[in-house]
Amino acid sequence: MSAYMRERFAFLGVPAPARRAAVKEVLRGRRQAVDWDLVDDCWARPEREFQYVACDHLKVVPLGPDDVGRLKGLVTTKSWWDTVDALATTVGRAATADHMLEWARDEDFWVRRVAIQHQLGRREATDTALLDEILTANLGSREFFINKSLGWALRDYSKTNPDWVRGFLARHEVSALTRREASKYL
Repeated sequence: MSAYMRERFAFLGVPAPARRAAVKEVLRGRRQAVDWDLVDDCWARPEREFQYVACDHLKVVPLGPDDVGRLKGLVTTKSWWDTVDALATTVGRAATADHMLEWARDEDFWVRRVAIQHQLGRREATDTALLDEILTANLGSREFFINKSLGWALRDYSKTNPDWVRGFLARHEVSALTRREASKYL
Protein backbone atom coordinates (compact mmCIF):
# COMPACT_ATOMS: atom_id res chain seq x y z
CA MET A 1 0.00 0.00 0.00
CA SER A 2 2.82 2.36 0.85
CA ALA A 3 4.57 1.65 -2.45
CA TYR A 4 1.35 2.37 -4.35
CA MET A 5 1.22 5.75 -2.63
CA ARG A 6 4.86 6.47 -3.55
CA GLU A 7 6.08 5.87 0.01
CA ARG A 8 4.43 9.11 1.19
CA PHE A 9 2.60 7.52 4.11
CA ALA A 10 2.91 4.67 6.56
CA PHE A 11 0.20 2.03 6.39
CA LEU A 12 -1.04 -0.60 8.81
CA GLY A 13 -1.82 -2.81 5.82
CA VAL A 14 -5.53 -3.12 6.58
CA PRO A 15 -7.66 -3.44 3.41
CA ALA A 16 -10.69 -1.16 3.11
CA PRO A 17 -13.37 -3.83 3.85
CA ALA A 18 -11.58 -4.95 7.02
CA ARG A 19 -10.99 -1.32 8.08
CA ARG A 20 -14.65 -0.45 7.63
CA ALA A 21 -15.75 -3.53 9.57
CA ALA A 22 -13.32 -2.74 12.39
CA VAL A 23 -14.64 0.80 12.93
CA LYS A 24 -18.30 0.20 12.09
CA GLU A 25 -19.48 0.33 15.71
CA VAL A 26 -17.32 3.36 16.52
CA LEU A 27 -18.76 5.34 13.61
CA ARG A 28 -22.35 4.08 14.00
CA GLY A 29 -22.87 6.19 17.12
CA ARG A 30 -21.44 9.29 15.43
CA ARG A 31 -23.85 9.83 12.52
CA GLN A 32 -25.87 12.69 13.98
CA ALA A 33 -23.04 15.25 14.13
CA VAL A 34 -19.44 15.56 13.10
CA ASP A 35 -17.00 14.41 15.78
CA TRP A 36 -14.10 16.80 15.15
CA ASP A 37 -12.10 15.25 18.01
CA LEU A 38 -12.24 11.90 16.22
CA VAL A 39 -11.36 13.49 12.87
CA ASP A 40 -8.45 15.45 14.34
CA ASP A 41 -7.13 12.40 16.18
CA CYS A 42 -7.30 10.30 13.02
CA TRP A 43 -5.58 13.00 10.97
CA ALA A 44 -2.78 13.26 13.54
CA ARG A 45 -1.94 9.55 13.31
CA PRO A 46 0.87 8.56 10.95
CA GLU A 47 -0.85 5.55 9.38
CA ARG A 48 -3.00 6.39 6.39
CA GLU A 49 -5.89 4.13 7.34
CA PHE A 50 -6.73 6.57 10.15
CA GLN A 51 -7.24 9.39 7.65
CA TYR A 52 -9.53 7.05 5.67
CA VAL A 53 -11.60 6.47 8.83
CA ALA A 54 -11.96 10.24 9.24
CA CYS A 55 -13.06 10.57 5.60
CA ASP A 56 -15.59 7.75 6.06
CA HIS A 57 -17.02 9.56 9.09
CA LEU A 58 -17.25 12.89 7.27
CA LYS A 59 -19.11 11.30 4.35
CA VAL A 60 -22.11 10.42 6.50
CA VAL A 61 -22.51 13.31 8.94
CA PRO A 62 -24.35 16.58 8.40
CA LEU A 63 -22.00 19.42 7.51
CA GLY A 64 -22.48 23.05 6.64
CA PRO A 65 -20.65 26.22 5.67
CA ASP A 66 -19.25 26.60 9.20
CA ASP A 67 -17.29 23.36 8.64
CA VAL A 68 -15.61 24.47 5.41
CA GLY A 69 -12.55 25.98 7.10
CA ARG A 70 -11.83 22.79 9.01
CA LEU A 71 -12.37 20.71 5.89
CA LYS A 72 -9.89 22.90 4.02
CA GLY A 73 -7.40 22.23 6.80
CA LEU A 74 -7.76 18.51 6.14
CA VAL A 75 -7.38 18.98 2.39
CA THR A 76 -4.12 20.88 2.91
CA THR A 77 -2.64 18.51 5.51
CA LYS A 78 -1.12 15.17 4.50
CA SER A 79 -2.40 15.94 1.02
CA TRP A 80 -2.45 13.31 -1.68
CA TRP A 81 -5.06 12.24 -4.20
CA ASP A 82 -6.58 9.52 -2.02
CA THR A 83 -7.81 11.72 0.83
CA VAL A 84 -8.31 14.82 -1.30
CA ASP A 85 -10.62 12.91 -3.65
CA ALA A 86 -12.39 11.27 -0.69
CA LEU A 87 -13.10 14.73 0.72
CA ALA A 88 -14.22 16.40 -2.52
CA THR A 89 -17.93 15.57 -2.49
CA THR A 90 -17.99 15.92 1.30
CA VAL A 91 -16.73 19.48 0.91
CA GLY A 92 -19.28 19.95 -1.86
CA ARG A 93 -22.11 19.15 0.57
CA ALA A 94 -20.87 21.74 3.07
CA ALA A 95 -19.58 24.55 0.89
CA THR A 96 -21.38 27.37 -0.85
CA ALA A 97 -20.79 28.27 -4.49
CA ASP A 98 -18.76 31.26 -3.28
CA HIS A 99 -16.50 28.93 -1.28
CA MET A 100 -15.90 26.77 -4.33
CA LEU A 101 -15.18 29.76 -6.58
CA GLU A 102 -12.61 30.93 -4.04
CA TRP A 103 -11.12 27.43 -3.79
CA ALA A 104 -10.95 27.20 -7.60
CA ARG A 105 -8.34 29.96 -7.53
CA ASP A 106 -6.43 28.89 -4.42
CA GLU A 107 -2.64 28.66 -4.64
CA ASP A 108 -2.76 25.07 -3.33
CA PHE A 109 -3.57 22.77 -6.25
CA TRP A 110 -5.14 20.19 -3.92
CA VAL A 111 -7.69 22.81 -2.85
CA ARG A 112 -8.36 23.59 -6.51
CA ARG A 113 -8.77 19.86 -7.20
CA VAL A 114 -11.51 19.68 -4.58
CA ALA A 115 -13.31 22.63 -6.18
CA ILE A 116 -13.12 20.92 -9.56
CA GLN A 117 -14.49 17.63 -8.23
CA HIS A 118 -16.97 18.84 -5.63
CA GLN A 119 -20.03 18.27 -7.89
CA LEU A 120 -19.15 14.75 -9.02
CA GLY A 121 -22.19 12.52 -9.09
CA ARG A 122 -24.76 15.33 -8.98
CA ARG A 123 -26.03 14.53 -12.48
CA GLU A 124 -29.01 16.80 -13.29
CA ALA A 125 -28.40 18.83 -10.12
CA THR A 126 -25.00 19.97 -11.40
CA ASP A 127 -24.64 23.75 -11.39
CA THR A 128 -23.22 24.10 -14.91
CA ALA A 129 -22.46 27.81 -14.58
CA LEU A 130 -20.41 27.08 -11.46
CA LEU A 131 -18.76 24.07 -13.10
CA ASP A 132 -17.84 26.15 -16.15
CA GLU A 133 -16.31 28.92 -14.04
CA ILE A 134 -14.29 26.51 -11.89
CA LEU A 135 -13.03 24.50 -14.86
CA THR A 136 -12.16 27.62 -16.85
CA ALA A 137 -10.22 29.05 -13.90
CA ASN A 138 -7.99 25.97 -13.97
CA LEU A 139 -7.34 25.65 -17.70
CA GLY A 140 -3.73 25.99 -18.75
CA SER A 141 -2.37 24.28 -15.66
CA ARG A 142 0.70 22.11 -16.02
CA GLU A 143 -0.16 20.18 -12.87
CA PHE A 144 -1.01 16.55 -13.62
CA PHE A 145 -3.48 16.29 -10.74
CA ILE A 146 -5.39 19.35 -11.96
CA ASN A 147 -5.54 18.28 -15.61
CA LYS A 148 -6.65 14.78 -14.63
CA SER A 149 -9.30 16.25 -12.35
CA LEU A 150 -10.61 18.57 -15.06
CA GLY A 151 -11.07 15.55 -17.31
CA TRP A 152 -12.81 13.55 -14.59
CA ALA A 153 -15.26 16.34 -13.86
CA LEU A 154 -16.10 16.63 -17.55
CA ARG A 155 -16.30 12.85 -18.00
CA ASP A 156 -18.63 12.51 -15.02
CA TYR A 157 -20.95 15.21 -16.33
CA SER A 158 -20.81 13.79 -19.87
CA LYS A 159 -22.87 10.85 -18.63
CA THR A 160 -25.70 13.31 -17.91
CA ASN A 161 -25.19 16.04 -20.49
CA PRO A 162 -22.77 15.04 -23.25
CA ASP A 163 -23.73 18.04 -25.39
CA TRP A 164 -22.69 20.46 -22.65
CA VAL A 165 -19.32 18.70 -22.33
CA ARG A 166 -18.79 18.67 -26.11
CA GLY A 167 -19.56 22.39 -26.14
CA PHE A 168 -17.10 23.07 -23.34
CA LEU A 169 -14.37 21.13 -25.14
CA ALA A 170 -15.12 22.99 -28.39
CA ARG A 171 -14.92 26.40 -26.68
CA HIS A 172 -11.74 25.77 -24.68
CA GLU A 173 -8.23 24.58 -25.30
CA VAL A 174 -7.58 21.81 -22.79
CA SER A 175 -4.59 19.57 -22.16
CA ALA A 176 -4.37 16.25 -23.95
CA LEU A 177 -4.85 14.49 -20.61
CA THR A 178 -8.00 16.49 -19.84
CA ARG A 179 -9.41 15.84 -23.32
CA ARG A 180 -8.68 12.11 -23.12
CA GLU A 181 -10.36 11.78 -19.71
CA ALA A 182 -13.31 14.00 -20.70
CA SER A 183 -13.97 12.17 -23.96
CA LYS A 184 -14.16 8.66 -22.56
CA TYR A 185 -17.97 8.43 -22.90
CA LEU A 186 -18.50 10.91 -25.72
